[in-house]
Amino acid sequence: MKKLTLSTVNKALLLTTLFLLQAYLIRFHIGNYPSNLQEVLIGLNAVAFLALAIKEKRLKEIVFSIKNHRVLSGFILLTAISVLIVPIEQYLDFVRYLKFLFFAAVLAFMFLETFKTPEDKENGIRIAGIGAALFGLFSILYNLAGYNVTNDLRLNGPLDSAVYLSFYLAPFFIYFLIKAIENPRVKSKIILAGILGILILLTKSMGTIGGIFIVMAIYMIKRSDLAMLKKRSTKALFAILAIAASCVIFYTKILPAMETNYSSLNERGQIWQTSIYLLKDPQNLVFGVGYGQFENYYIKNVNAVLNGGNPLDYKVLQPHDIFLLFIFNYGLLGLIFILTCMYALGKKIYRYSPGKNTPTDIYTIASFIVLYLFVHGLIDTPFFKNDMLFLLILFMELGLTYFKPETKSFKTE
Repeated sequence: MKKLTLSTVNKALLLTTLFLLQAYLIRFHIGNYPSNLQEVLIGLNAVAFLALAIKEKRLKEIVFSIKNHRVLSGFILLTAISVLIVPIEQYLDFVRYLKFLFFAAVLAFMFLETFKTPEDKENGIRIAGIGAALFGLFSILYNLAGYNVTNDLRLNGPLDSAVYLSFYLAPFFIYFLIKAIENPRVKSKIILAGILGILILLTKSMGTIGGIFIVMAIYMIKRSDLAMLKKRSTKALFAILAIAASCVIFYTKILPAMETNYSSLNERGQIWQTSIYLLKDPQNLVFGVGYGQFENYYIKNVNAVLNGGNPLDYKVLQPHDIFLLFIFNYGLLGLIFILTCMYALGKKIYRYSPGKNTPTDIYTIASFIVLYLFVHGLIDTPFFKNDMLFLLILFMELGLTYFKPETKSFKTE
């Protein structure tokens, strides 16, 4: 029987947390503290992680290794600067978003410091992807049982919206789809990609579907060496799907916005109009409105922007645009940060030139996933929540770097 070690416990807890990434939906109180199962799992994992670092006498080395994770360090530094220079008005929102960042940062850090090799990283992402597929299937049963059913019958399961679910599923769909295209003999990847693709279609999230098509089109151009992608039938199928998706987007999003004032595009128009109004204040433009404070400012100003009219929705957590998201949370420093990340991403994907039939490494797959998050982020921004903030930080850390040789890791014993 294999000996149970701290290293084994640490990895087992980490993989369990990745698999149960939506565990934050199981909420409870620990004393007077409102918590959830995801926080408990991350907390237990952190105890095992720190115990292992102390046992191997590497605690100081590991703590200071955070400087090697530039995206993670960037989020922490930007948040610290914002807290120091921008007054907080809604402390409840601030604490909630600070919790999101804290637990997402801890989980991402443990992932990056535990899984050092590309193979280990890919295994962790694969486990998380399987968990996402199973959660999506559970969401179907949840809605079919009559819980949290939307008027337009979009798949959202126990989540607040279908967009949240599609944002969660999309990165793993892109991962499994690329793996299936490059090695169609592995049936499990095809099955998982198929399940996730159907689930995303059921969410009816046009931003997700459009973003995936854009990213996969770029991927197909870069991987034109693959025999499967050279086939006319593959190109014809992709063209048909692209046309179908464009038609669906037009008739479900654009046309209703033109004919009525009650579509999601009309709602975004009000959000962006209010955002522009807020940015006319130089202080908001330079320093932002404060970490997690956008909803408070939106509620205070939207009626005036609409000349006394009522908005389609008062509960607007984020500004539905990734540039506005970073400006309002972090000011011009946030805008510089995200523009720098986009430049690095564009340069990496542009330079990506694989050898003939060479599998795409996990770092490059992560780049395509980050590209999707940025593309969809132009019209939606559910990044700053329990699960998505972790995925954003993790895939940015992997996707904005080139291949790194294995560095010192925990002993496997």
